[in-house]
Amino acid sequence: MRTLLLVVAGALIPMDVRGQQKVDIHRAATSAVSVRLNGALGSVRVIGWDRDSIALTGALASGSRLDGGPYNVQGPVTGMKFYVEATDEASQRNNKLELRVPRNARVWIKAGSADIDASAVTGGLDLNIVGGSVRVSGKPRELIVESMDGSVTVSAGGTVEYGRIKTATGDIVWQGSGDDVTMTSISGAIRAGEGTIQRGRFESITGPITFAGDIARGGDARFDTHSGAIELRLSPQANVEIDAASITGTIENTFTPRRPMVGGGGGGMELTTSSGTPGARVQVRSFKGNVRLTSQ
Repeated sequence: MRTLLLVVAGALIPMDVRGQQKVDIHRAATSAVSVRLNGALGSVRVIGWDRDSIALTGALASGSRLDGGPYNVQGPVTGMKFYVEATDEASQRNNKLELRVPRNARVWIKAGSADIDASAVTGGLDLNIVGGSVRVSGKPRELIVESMDGSVTVSAGGTVEYGRIKTATGDIVWQGSGDDVTMTSISGAIRAGEGTIQRGRFESITGPITFAGDIARGGDARFDTHSGAIELRLSPQANVEIDAASITGTIENTFTPRRPMVGGGGGGMELTTSSGTPGARVQVRSFKGNVRLTSQ
């Protein structure tokens, strides 16, 4: 316990002339270390690097406090946990940290209104905010993001094996490939493109959904809204089987020659069509939103 207290106490250097407290923590770690950081954060930058060590640096506003430390204190740590407290929202906005971890680490961050920027992590990212924004680049093996009002932008440099992104009003922008990805929003816009999806789920209540990516042969993609518009911009070479329906909305199809049919009872529209040889399965469902199928 004495060693742990020394580690935490050494994290904060006396205030500089601006009233800020500098943070400077460095520890040897295993390549798959688990790091948790939560609390009153204004911004966090997460960077994966080719070192078996953790570095937490940055500055905290006057009156803020950093608690936490390693689970074990001898040798490379397998896990670290940090918590930041602030006296008010103004102090929280000035709490800015940078976290460097081994590329294969698993990082868990939970904050209020904060900007999180994560790059070059190939392990796992679990990020949770209320407001602000989340930006992820690189190819994390597992990506989980939850946001209330903050926007989420993913630029995957490789294939994300497992992705779950959920917002209330925040927009979601996805660029990259994924084996199994789900994007859900209540009123935020969902835009996905520039990558290949093996299995995808895209759901909203009132927010629009735009998909301009590719679906792998034998893949499966489903799009569901209540009143949000759905637009699929598919490659002319795509091999897909499409089953689309809108209860009271319209369907516009310029991707294939087949025309949509008016639904039963004189309302809504339905469309079943395919292109090329049997390929990916695409299901589109909307209650009141309009559906548009076109070529890229």
